[in-house]
Amino acid sequence: METSSTPPNPRIVEDVFKDYSGRHAGIVRALTTDVDDFYSLCDPEKENLCLYGHPSESWEVTLPAEEVPPELPKPALGINFARNGMKKQD
Repeated sequence: METSSTPPNPRIVEDVFKDYSGRHAGIVRALTTDVDDFYSLCDPEKENLCLYGHPSESWEVTLPAEEVPPELPKPALGINFARNGMKKQD
């Protein structure tokens, strides 16, 4: 479980922006700085992996949550569909 100063259900614009900014930074870091770690976690044997950015600017690759709270959009499934036919440099 991660710790963050952002409340679980942000209520004011500043909290929403802080939550979004942290999650965005985590996803950008996964796709740029930590690309080798990200690539190694995209296991072609597992289906429907999702990349999650957290408010603490961290990220993880895992299976989608069984129940997504109604206030959050459902994650896009299948970040590794094209991985089998791609080279690491792509």
